[in-house]
Amino acid sequence: MKITVIFTGGTISCSENGNILSPNKENSALLLSLYESRYGKNADFICETPYFSLSENNTGENLGVLADCVCGAVNTDCDGVIVAHGTDTLQYSSALLSYALGARSKPVVIVSAADSLADENSNGVDNFAAAVDFIKGGFGKGVFVSYKNSGGEVYIHRGSRLLPHGELSADIFSIKNQYYGKFENGRFIKNPDYRAKSDETSPFGKVNLKKYCDSVAVIQPYVGFEYPENVTADCVLIKAYHSGTICTDDPSFRRFAENLNSGKIPCFVCGREGESIYESSLIFEKYGITPLPAASFISQYIKAWLCAENGRDFSKMQRLSLGEDLL
Repeated sequence: MKITVIFTGGTISCSENGNILSPNKENSALLLSLYESRYGKNADFICETPYFSLSENNTGENLGVLADCVCGAVNTDCDGVIVAHGTDTLQYSSALLSYALGARSKPVVIVSAADSLADENSNGVDNFAAAVDFIKGGFGKGVFVSYKNSGGEVYIHRGSRLLPHGELSADIFSIKNQYYGKFENGRFIKNPDYRAKSDETSPFGKVNLKKYCDSVAVIQPYVGFEYPENVTADCVLIKAYHSGTICTDDPSFRRFAENLNSGKIPCFVCGREGESIYESSLIFEKYGITPLPAASFISQYIKAWLCAENGRDFSKMQRLSLGEDLL
């Protein structure tokens, strides 16, 4: 069994000096050493380090470099790929790789750690071990995330379905609890409630992304929010409240929507599902605002960014499953 391990930094590769955590490339070898001391040498690991930083510092350039490295690795004779990554922006990278590779590639599993490996409470080795077992067992194709929440088993998530972290928590969850499976007493159990549409369009492959995303304007309403008067972007993506609603009973919304229409900038709302809608959403049709299919907001942001920078029409792509992103 040959597995390519790609180290990018993050807490799983950090050393602690006093109260300061900093990425340390020597901890790449430490992760493999800790794994082999616990489970034995049961795979050949080929290591790569395309970049090395704390994941909160990631930009579009980092994501492009990561996609190039992973796409290159899956085209070698390895059996799968593990990416060691920071927790803060893991959801963005896992979504990007899901769209770069689709759901039928060799398995790629992203792992991270809530605490540095020197901490006895770290889940880093557990997450890595589950990723190895998942690849060795041939339990799935495409992009996944292996993660042990506080006090639980190690869950395997589809990379395109992750929610943002809760406040002050490193735990990871899939949207609508649609995780792929979990390891229980060393045995992988597929989630019987997991549902997914087969990919309906081709993956992006190696991607081009600018350092900063100026092609997608992201808006997240809150109480007291005033919509911007002018937007310069290829499209607008609004993150709705939990019931799929946004504030529409405000002059700033109407001005905002009219300006988008006059500029022919498409606008999408993420977070609505089902047949019933609140009256505040009835105005969407008047202004040509499109509710997206049920999916993770982060994944749809990445999908829109990729479309804008790689010559695809998000207005069409948002309806097509890729990397099993749509519920």
